[in-house]
Amino acid sequence: MVTITGLLLFAAAFPIESIRVEGVKRLKPAQVIAASGLRAGQNADKPDFDAAQKRLAESGVLASVGYKYEPAPSGKGFIVTFEVVEVDQVFPIRFEEIAKPEADLRKILATDPLFTDPAPGTREVIARYAAALNAAVKIDPPIVGRVLADRPGEEMMLFRPDKPRPTVATVKFTGNVAFPTFELQNRMATVAVGTLFTEDRFRELLINQIRPIYETKGLLRVKFPKITAVRADDVEGFNVTVEVDEGPEFVLDEVRISGAAGASELLKIAAFKTGEIFRIQEVSQSLERLRAAMRSQGYMKAETSATRQYADARKTVEMEVAVKAGPRYKMGKLTIRGLDITTEPEIRKLWGLKEDAYFREGYAERVIAKIKEDGLLDNLGETAVKLDFDEPAERVNVTLNFAGEKKDPPAKPIR
Repeated sequence: MVTITGLLLFAAAFPIESIRVEGVKRLKPAQVIAASGLRAGQNADKPDFDAAQKRLAESGVLASVGYKYEPAPSGKGFIVTFEVVEVDQVFPIRFEEIAKPEADLRKILATDPLFTDPAPGTREVIARYAAALNAAVKIDPPIVGRVLADRPGEEMMLFRPDKPRPTVATVKFTGNVAFPTFELQNRMATVAVGTLFTEDRFRELLINQIRPIYETKGLLRVKFPKITAVRADDVEGFNVTVEVDEGPEFVLDEVRISGAAGASELLKIAAFKTGEIFRIQEVSQSLERLRAAMRSQGYMKAETSATRQYADARKTVEMEVAVKAGPRYKMGKLTIRGLDITTEPEIRKLWGLKEDAYFREGYAERVIAKIKEDGLLDNLGETAVKLDFDEPAERVNVTLNFAGEKKDPPAKPIR
């Protein structure tokens, strides 16, 4: 929306003594003044101000432009004030497949008086930046710009030649010993083939897909020093070759726990295999035993985060496990459904966890297992446990649903 405020004070042009800008956030006032085409000292009147407003409004950088002008205190000229609102949504600028240093490309765009990075993704801005790049960098096909996202929530303004973006056609590995090539290829093919190829994106896939399987064998320092992409002859896309440096096996040297009382007892329960090859699946199991121990003490939402410290010379790794215990929940209300008025009190007697005692994960399941083991209920069918967390009170309300054994309907007589 373009708004105009102003009062025609003079019939003829008078000098502009000063130009002011209100409302800028990312932009600097000097940028708006430069883009307006006006300058202090020039003679101007309302048609000149209208033209300046039009130039700013058509820049694609400003959502609205207004102006006002008034006599300067000297009485010999104007003070002009632009009132602007910038376009809110902006995107970081990226370049791809342009054979020129990125710093040089940014210098080209910076000749635009309203240049910012991130920049508004408007049609006017993209067209102006693409034109500037094409004037300075002569390539075929020409450079185009568009707003897109390689990952959800990570939109960018990308400038690249006007041709399809490169994709992954095949993936090969060299230097691997611990795992056969076909296994690595199969893991990467399912997530990489047919997807956009950039080295950064491809490395992320390697870290997410290949590094974890190496960590199952204690190869914690696996690296991918070189990634080569060659355009395929028979299909659209690149044949990508990954060089693997597996590195040595690492031994789990020591584990320390912080953020929870009774760290030594928790370490015993977690049973980390110190002195043995670091295997990520075994470490994950130990961390889950640690969290289960916390839940058995009422810390039902306990979390852990583990960091590693490598001693490359000794080929060992130490772990620091930070525990975030969260609130300690107590037993709340016990509700029993599906039993008659005679049986329900007996089950309540069997339930030994009193209200206000600290809740213990798995307690309800153990009670039901005891009922089944001792045959306390006839025709006991499926049972269900429902836990409702009363967050403000930090209590767990438990519902036990008992159901009778399902029986097949009687067979119909054969006539």
